[in-house]
Amino acid sequence: MKILLDTNILVHAHNKSSPNQKRASQVIEDAITQKIDACLTAQTIYEFFAVITNPKRVQSPMKLEEAIETCIDFWECREIEKIMPTSNATMDVLKLVKEFKLSKGKIFDCVMAITGKDNMVDCIYTENVDDFEKYDFLTVVDPFAEAK
Repeated sequence: MKILLDTNILVHAHNKSSPNQKRASQVIEDAITQKIDACLTAQTIYEFFAVITNPKRVQSPMKLEEAIETCIDFWECREIEKIMPTSNATMDVLKLVKEFKLSKGKIFDCVMAITGKDNMVDCIYTENVDDFEKYDFLTVVDPFAEAK
C-alpha cells in the first residue's frame, strides 16, 4: 500500500512541543526504513516549510537554515518516493473544486489528493481526516487517532 504523508505528519515530527511528535517521528522512521511505502509531494515540502517556520503556527518555530536543510533532507531521501501532479491534474482539481464547492485553502488538499490518485497512492496519513474523506479514491488514516 502506497501512503502519501500529509504536511502535518512532517510538522509534528519536527515540532518539539507537539504532543504527537513521538508518533509522527515513528511514521517518518517507518518510511525511511521502508516499513511503510511512503511518498511526498513538492507541495508537502513547501507547506512544511511555511508552517514550521511560522511562530503563529508552531510554538517553537525552526530557524530558516534548519528548516531549509530539513526540507532538502526530505526531498533527497531516496527511501521516500516523490510524486508530482500529472498534466491532467489541474483540470481534475478544478472539476472537484466545482463538484465539492471547495473554497480557499481547501484547493490545496484537493491538489494533494489528485496528485496521489494520479500516482497510484492508496492512502493518506493525516490528522485532517475531514479534509480528505470526500475523496473516495483515497483511504484516510489518522496515525494519531489512538493517542487522542
